[in-house]
Amino acid sequence: MKYNILLNKDDDTRQIEDEEKSKFVRHVLEQMGLPVDEFWDQVDRALTTEEKIKLREILHAYNVIIIDSLSGHLQIYVENDLVGEWHKPYYKLKTDLRQINPYKRLYLEMTVECWNVFEGQSEEE
Repeated sequence: MKYNILLNKDDDTRQIEDEEKSKFVRHVLEQMGLPVDEFWDQVDRALTTEEKIKLREILHAYNVIIIDSLSGHLQIYVENDLVGEWHKPYYKLKTDLRQINPYKRLYLEMTVECWNVFEGQSEEE
């Protein structure tokens, strides 16, 4: 799946990236049937230490491994099978010439590319 998010040039791109990545991880874990709703009630905030411990316990119980590299690439494995992958987003700086205010003319287009095994199943259902 590939989608774009339009951002103001002043937005915190790192925070928005982290939120989108968190939404992706939660979506994949929910599709797998893991009980993440019990402790992960809001996607748009960071998990607390206790919630991270609970998540780690659930991942261990279901043999799920999440590899989040420093480069921004994320992979989700279940028993050595890749079930989801998130690629680091890339950005394009764009100009909206219709804006009168010169400070509002520049904006960013963040392109997110991710994949999971459940994409085809959800479209058929």
